[in-house]
Amino acid sequence: MMIQIRTATLSIAFLMLVATASAFAQNQAPAEPPAKPAAAISAKVGEVSKWTKQQWYAAKAIWVKEKTKWANCQLQAIDKKLFGRKSWPFLYNCMTKSS
Repeated sequence: MMIQIRTATLSIAFLMLVATASAFAQNQAPAEPPAKPAAAISAKVGEVSKWTKQQWYAAKAIWVKEKTKWANCQLQAIDKKLFGRKSWPFLYNCMTKSS
């Protein structure tokens, strides 16, 4: 008798867990489509500091393909003690200038 109660209790707990997980998955808002990388890169240097993280990551995804230039720009930013969002305008300028 005790085994049946334990089995029933565990079954109910498992079903509640599954029901909660599926309800949570249905209530999540769909993710926004990623920003267009080309649009993210065509900006003025002053506007870069106001970019969202999504815009920054879209531009960064393109820039990291140029490994040598990206690494060089990052080192320059570190030398200037620019980190995080404060480094964005510098890195933008460094990556978009003609070389």
